Amino acid sequence: MLRRIVISLTLVLGALVFGATPSYACDCMAPTVPAHLKSSTLVFTGTVKAVRLPKDPWDPVKPVVYTFRADHAYKGKPKAVVAVSTHTQSAACGSRFSRGARYLVFAYKREGRLTTNICTPTMKVAHGKGPITVADLPKGADPNTIKQLGRPRKVR
Repeated sequence: MLRRIVISLTLVLGALVFGATPSYACDCMAPTVPAHLKSSTLVFTGTVKAVRLPKDPWDPVKPVVYTFRADHAYKGKPKAVVAVSTHTQSAACGSRFSRGARYLVFAYKREGRLTTNICTPTMKVAHGKGPITVADLPKGADPNTIKQLGRPRKVR
């Protein structure tokens, strides 16, 4: 009887181990502002002005491109209008932005274009034209974010 149980368990575990297929869902560590500030090409606040979707939203190569009107820079020297790409699917770590909303964006260069993903501490912030404050951060955001970003520069 014990032998049958051991054989059955071995077969089941073997099927689980050898029959498993890889998973490709997005997996990232907690987004810390200092680490991402260091590795980002550009960090800015801006309002989404336009969204350009690929013809085929399931095409993993073609990203969605968001156009932001930048107002303040925390790293790098953004132009007034910044195009940032991201994957179309959240399972591929793609970010989603709402037209007309303001965001703190952590972007980096990849394949010649600025891109971001849900693994960065990019977040929606309150509307406004001035530098972001603790009150502008979403509920639950670390208030130290403002200090960690450093001194903002107005984008012209």
